[in-house]
Amino acid sequence: MARGEPKVKLYMFPGSNAVMTGRLMLDHKGVDYKLVKLPPGLHAFIMLGLGFDSMGVPAMKWGKRRVQGTRWISRALDELVPERPLFPSDPAGRKAVEDAERWGEDLQNATRRVFYAAAKRDRKAYTSVMVEQRSLPMRVFLRVGAGLIIRAAVGVHHSTEDAAREDVALLPERLDQIDAWIAEGRLGGAELNAADFQIGVNVSAMLCCEDLAPLVAGRPAEALARRVLPEYGGHIGRVLPSDWLPAPEAGPEVSPEAGAKVSPEASPQVSAEARPQTSPVEDTAAFLRRAGMAEAKIAELLQAPSAG
Repeated sequence: MARGEPKVKLYMFPGSNAVMTGRLMLDHKGVDYKLVKLPPGLHAFIMLGLGFDSMGVPAMKWGKRRVQGTRWISRALDELVPERPLFPSDPAGRKAVEDAERWGEDLQNATRRVFYAAAKRDRKAYTSVMVEQRSLPMRVFLRVGAGLIIRAAVGVHHSTEDAAREDVALLPERLDQIDAWIAEGRLGGAELNAADFQIGVNVSAMLCCEDLAPLVAGRPAEALARRVLPEYGGHIGRVLPSDWLPAPEAGPEVSPEAGAKVSPEASPQVSAEARPQTSPVEDTAAFLRRAGMAEAKIAELLQAPSAG
């Protein structure tokens, strides 16, 4: 890319697992980009004001093109920068990676729900992860506003006690799936792909949590996480209820044949009651209500046309 001011901007806030996935994919492609750091919570207003479709980050602006979400950023990057592809060229291989990437987005949501379940119990868990790479004024803002931000995020991400507890219970099975895909070669190949970044970042996040790290230790999934992101940043002590936690066990030895038998469809999912499905616009509106914005202003913002 030509020298000078980068024409690519990544709107983000530090501490987000989704943002880290987006950054690593940009780095993988060798793209020169500018980080635009936003305050969590207030980022909702900023993203809508900038003409994006929702409050979601990471959000990439490449010239006049706007893309939000890790799965859409990965596809846009392969289109814009064909070198070091994030998806295989053959249709069957591409579908396999796309399926794993989509599954990894569910893992991302689960990891986020567990994080906020921990943050509700100990604000230090929140600030430890979220204040890294921040200026002094922003660190003060995040510490002072932690309670409000956590409450709003819990609502937006549906981080109920039941949902987070179920996510923790499902973790060994999800790790088995990751190990199986590594054995199959779908993950952890010579060149990292979109699913590696989507999944590896979230396993790396688990390793900074004292409650979850023992469940990951020694597995192929741990090796993948440390390859993708050696150090997530932050530290979360033992704050989850002990009866939530399954006993640590070594990951099963899997062969490509065994791995092929485990599919995303076969993996248990959080129930619809625990994790209701909503649109980005509905999530944005819910967040703004929790932030105290009037309904008329919310309607005005959400009806604002998206810039080209």
